[in-house]
Amino acid sequence: LLGWRGYGDVAADACALGGTWKLIFTDAADATFRRGRRGDAFAFQELDSSEGWFVNCVNFSNPESKLQGFRVFVEGEALSDTEMKLSFRKVKLLRRSRFPKLFGVITIPLPPPDLLRNIGRFFAKAMGGKVNPSDRGAGFTQLYLDDDL
Repeated sequence: LLGWRGYGDVAADACALGGTWKLIFTDAADATFRRGRRGDAFAFQELDSSEGWFVNCVNFSNPESKLQGFRVFVEGEALSDTEMKLSFRKVKLLRRSRFPKLFGVITIPLPPPDLLRNIGRFFAKAMGGKVNPSDRGAGFTQLYLDDDL
């Protein structure tokens, strides 16, 4: 993760994660779809290592569908050379519209991760469920990265 937003005093353009990535496999809820009226779903990810954004992108193949696709914007913070903290910030719906400047792109801001975590804890306690004690939130550990992957 060296170079992610200048992490480790390395220039962002030297970060190996930067660029567009085709999703070979994912079980993420925002990228798994059954074929429907929207057509086939094509998922990929754009990573901006200088600004610190992961953008999960989904495009639909049916030209008749009102929904062309959507983008999920996730802010990444490098915690170490291999660990990344993720904060989901907003969703953009890309719509086909006769008035694209008004209704073509709809942006839905997402609440801060701490608020969502606290709401989840409240409901878990109220329902008698198990409360996740972690304050860390979403993230990942980079295990392996080479020129072919």
